[in-house]
Amino acid sequence: KAGEWQITELSVDGTNQDELPSWHIDDCEIYEASCSAEWENEEGGHAEFIWQFRDKGSTFEISRQAGEEAEEEHAHEHDHAEEEAIAQCYAFSGVYDVIEHKKKMMQFSSNSIAGYAGSTVVIKIEKK
Repeated sequence: KAGEWQITELSVDGTNQDELPSWHIDDCEIYEASCSAEWENEEGGHAEFIWQFRDKGSTFEISRQAGEEAEEEHAHEHDHAEEEAIAQCYAFSGVYDVIEHKKKMMQFSSNSIAGYAGSTVVIKIEKK
């Protein structure tokens, strides 16, 4: 659903990340296309990513695209925040099982995220 989503849980084996980002989701026909969004951290760093519901909505994929050109425009403003957002987005990219899918809250879980191989990763988002 388009709009602002706050991540309320971003955990690896039950341990929440120190910084919980928010997602800015663009309007999109979710079952027909890959949709774009922004991963934003508390310091204002941004990372663009592609997301998609797959398998009739039972899985959810986050894919960090290497779009250096677009990122460089912002890089001077907040280098460190930008790098953190990109690194976090990249680390949590992968395919998740959809645990809950409600209008204002969704929860995803995976044991196959490359950045955390062998660990259980949970993402819970709530509509702002």
